[in-house]
Amino acid sequence: MRQRPILVCGRVAAGSRGETVQPGTAVEIMTGAPLPQGTDMVVKIEDTSPGRFGAESITLDAHAEPRPGAFVRPRGSDVSAGQTVLTAGTMLTPAHLGVAAACGIRTLPVLSLPRVLIVSTGDEIAAEAAAGINDANSVTLSAGLRRLGVEVDVAFVPDDPQQLLDRVRRSDAQLVISTGGISKGAHEVVKLAAELDAESAMVFEPIAMQPGGPQGCGRLADHAWVALPGNPVSTLISFELFIRPALLGLAGDAAPREVAHHRLAHGFDETPPAGKLQVRRARLTEAGLEFVGDSRSHLLHSYAEATHLVFVSPDEPGPDNPFSPAGDRLMTWKIA
Repeated sequence: MRQRPILVCGRVAAGSRGETVQPGTAVEIMTGAPLPQGTDMVVKIEDTSPGRFGAESITLDAHAEPRPGAFVRPRGSDVSAGQTVLTAGTMLTPAHLGVAAACGIRTLPVLSLPRVLIVSTGDEIAAEAAAGINDANSVTLSAGLRRLGVEVDVAFVPDDPQQLLDRVRRSDAQLVISTGGISKGAHEVVKLAAELDAESAMVFEPIAMQPGGPQGCGRLADHAWVALPGNPVSTLISFELFIRPALLGLAGDAAPREVAHHRLAHGFDETPPAGKLQVRRARLTEAGLEFVGDSRSHLLHSYAEATHLVFVSPDEPGPDNPFSPAGDRLMTWKIA
């Protein structure tokens, strides 16, 4: 049966409201426009003849199946009245910002990540130093922080505590992360600076972890301060275990790394230290976890070749089992 022509009595553009539509008539409507009164469905222009806008009348094609509500986006179908769309602590993604904008919210209270000054300490990393050691710590920390969206500045300070205090006091950073100068040597510049600063509130305490035992934190030179050990693997592991999760906690609810348990492809190649959490680097293969390098804290290349950090608990191994055998499952973080 041939459909009778339907009179087209107007057009509604996006952003405008049309007049009331009389029964038995139609209006042309653009995507995004509100339905005018008197209408309850939409038919695609492709399902009409002549199949274009501007005609005085249209005829529905035989295959068209108009029904109430077709191609209509009801109010509240995305967000309903009274619905919570964003909660405190949410890490704002482009989609979150879009939802806020769509709801007419023009400003959001946010907690921004702190600006960070990275201070690599030690005479050995100075350009004119006889030791001639290239600094890797500022590079690894800068890269890790910038991936989180942190604004970073870098300073290099020799083993001169007054110079360290002067450099940091000139900074507008909200957090200082230093590497080196906190162990038991004769030139531990961060410790010496803390003794020199009468208003210092630093705590230096070793923790039961390998690598990364020496640690410090508090306030120094009028800045919040985290003092990391100077060996490059110790520095990077300390960042992963302590600083990165803390900054993610400020930015939102996010896991520090992907956690899983994997089997060892081979037994331990060295005896883990008693009473300490040991963090090893490993590569995950079809056979299981294969350690890369050993536990020493200067082997940064082995870290770069690893896919996972492996956590050996202080209770592992037991007194009757000095080595973890192949097949043991250990907790890991995937290195991203």
